[in-house]
Amino acid sequence: MPNTEAPRLTDYVLLALLNLGGDAAMVDIEDIAVEAYRLAPQRFKWRKYDHPSLEAVRVALNDLNRRGAAMVLRGGFGRMLTARGAERARSQATRFELTTELREDDALRRRATAELARIESHPAYARWRADGWTAVDAVDLADMVRCSVSTPPAAFLSRVQRMEAEAARWHRGELQQFMAEAADRLPRLLAEVGVR
Repeated sequence: MPNTEAPRLTDYVLLALLNLGGDAAMVDIEDIAVEAYRLAPQRFKWRKYDHPSLEAVRVALNDLNRRGAAMVLRGGFGRMLTARGAERARSQATRFELTTELREDDALRRRATAELARIESHPAYARWRADGWTAVDAVDLADMVRCSVSTPPAAFLSRVQRMEAEAARWHRGELQQFMAEAADRLPRLLAEVGVR
């Protein structure tokens, strides 16, 4: 039976982010608005004029995270898909037969692979693989995602979620699992070293 349900604004915004490489890097919100307008001009235009609507994109982005399933990371004027957001974007593209234009240039692939390989070769990652979370602390995790334990918890979490998204994009399942678990355990790990 064919799918008769129409895509939502959030579906188009997720796909716009995916098309612009938002599963690997921050994308400016204005670029997202232009891409969403290209995908669905009647749904992402000003009321009277044929111009991309930044407000429609902002509303959709806020709605994506309001439902409790963090799908988009925020950084200044940029946005990036979490692993969950990228997975949802791909599934919605398939479900609604929407066009994706994934770009995987060599420079991006090399940089991402090098960063993931650095984390996978970290001694704490090896300890986690052998002994689980009892062998990893907040200092180890901070070193892996290139921050310090004194980094504000929201920024620390954002770095962990960003690496989870990178691992998902480059099909590093075990590392993705590690980062997903790290995101859940982060408050406890920080509390253990006295950071609240």
